[in-house]
Amino acid sequence: MKHIIHYTLRADGPEGEIIEATVPEEPFAFESGADEVLEELEEAVSRAEVGGRFELLIPCDQAYGPEMDGAFAVLPKEQFVDDEGFDESVMEEGEVVVMRDDEGDEIHGVVIHVGEDEVEVDFNHPLAGIDLHFTVQVMGRE
Repeated sequence: MKHIIHYTLRADGPEGEIIEATVPEEPFAFESGADEVLEELEEAVSRAEVGGRFELLIPCDQAYGPEMDGAFAVLPKEQFVDDEGFDESVMEEGEVVVMRDDEGDEIHGVVIHVGEDEVEVDFNHPLAGIDLHFTVQVMGRE
């Protein structure tokens, strides 16, 4: 079943910073059981009636976990050099980099510092360490 919702996601509570929001004219749709949203959110949406509104707080340990110190890496700049050299525009603080782990799986990181010879990257999930507060309206089901 497809659920269609309009939502606002805030950090750490109903008055927190808005992380993400849809507009009613462009709602978000997801399939039940497809692991597209957090399990707690999917369960709450499934229980709500079409047209219903609710608020949901998912603590960080049930969402994306705490921020882990071991998820930071200082890497030599030469790891980011390709045929065209080192791309300064990609290596700015706040930019997302995609790398591969030992098994070949993609991992995403955020550049937090660019030094003369090294780049510091945070591989924590961007929402790690944040309690997630959702305000949701169920727009429909298909």
